[in-house]
Amino acid sequence: MRYAPLVKRALFFVAILGVCLSCRRHAGDVRVRVLYSSQNPATQKLRQSEREFSFTDARLRSDKPFVIAGSTVDDPASLIADRSKSVNVDLFLLKSAAELADIPELRKAMGDSFSVCGQAVAYIPDWATEERREGAARFLQYLSTHCR
Repeated sequence: MRYAPLVKRALFFVAILGVCLSCRRHAGDVRVRVLYSSQNPATQKLRQSEREFSFTDARLRSDKPFVIAGSTVDDPASLIADRSKSVNVDLFLLKSAAELADIPELRKAMGDSFSVCGQAVAYIPDWATEERREGAARFLQYLSTHCR
């Protein structure tokens, strides 16, 4: 079939508009950066819960959407101890508190621990921004009810 040039341009415009709108949806999302310890036996369940959480259309109190951006590391203790690298993480999901370096300032900055999935310990550090802290807390709330 041959299409008239006007129809081709219209289809091209609709395709470009669709791509732009789909990319725009995630442009304003707050990214909550989560670090999983590979030493944790619950990491697989946590990652599965993260995937399920991505379908909930999670939003902050300000109605701003947020997404979880997770990564897994083999040696979280060294990453946490290196302040220049650890400031890029908003939520730590570790095997135990023993994975934290024994540095008093660091332990204080990590804040309170939360038990997740019965086998993991979570920390929301002080350096996370208010929006990311709220997103991390909402993700932990989801994990407390959906990850068993």
